[in-house]
Amino acid sequence: MFNRVIVSVVGSSESGKTTAVEALIKGLTKRGYTVASAKRIPEKEFTIDTEGKDTWRHATAGASTVLSVAPNELTNIKKVDTTKYSLEQIVAEFPDEVDIIILEGFKALVGQDMTIPKIVATKTVNEISEALKRYKNILTFIGHIPDGKVETEIPFLDALKEPEKLVDLVNKKVAVLVERKRKREEKITIIDRRTNIALRQLRSRHNKKRCSCHGLKFKRGKNKRGREGFDSHQAIVKRLASSSDILGFREKALLKRERRFSATVKVIDTSLNLSKTT
Repeated sequence: MFNRVIVSVVGSSESGKTTAVEALIKGLTKRGYTVASAKRIPEKEFTIDTEGKDTWRHATAGASTVLSVAPNELTNIKKVDTTKYSLEQIVAEFPDEVDIIILEGFKALVGQDMTIPKIVATKTVNEISEALKRYKNILTFIGHIPDGKVETEIPFLDALKEPEKLVDLVNKKVAVLVERKRKREEKITIIDRRTNIALRQLRSRHNKKRCSCHGLKFKRGKNKRGREGFDSHQAIVKRLASSSDILGFREKALLKRERRFSATVKVIDTSLNLSKTT
């Protein structure tokens, strides 16, 4: 997933996953990161809402989305089937500006993903052996520290007694990734600003009938060459507007925008320069 930093905490029930997530959120936040988290709930009838409350009544009446706005909390309750959600769909729910996303659970979605480092909570030696087969890119084991020898170079930590060691380990893994993410966002913001300025200039010239495209004077009449110039010009404006609307909201569009920015600027500059000469 483009420009996302994710850490996953997986393991069996009552193995210490939430304790580890608490330690990570607290420790990483103290170090200046903005952290978001997601928790998988296996119970089918679970709801974060409270029966009888106004928001519950809204949802029961048929609202597909209920927004609860309190002085210090904003809650978005969506009534959707998440059983077929992909990891990309879940991550897309988080704001772009979040530095680190911590997932608790979701082992079926993250298990084989090499790009996501995993903290695996275990209670027995058998669980450790199974985890080595099931998960890729294991950062550390937490919880049960085996008495006997386990053939692995992956470290074992006690998240309850050594939370700072766990935070240090994760910080060492993600620090560079977060720095890259922030630089990409700064670059994209600059690209967005420059593109929007150029787009406004282009639209202004278009509205004042001063624009030209491919060396042709802009005309609204039936002149064939004039119509071709108008159509080409409109295509440029439409394409830029579409990309600008997406910019900052869709990771794939951001990446595509970054790659083709140089070519787009050349088109804009050519159009503006030709407008000045006509």
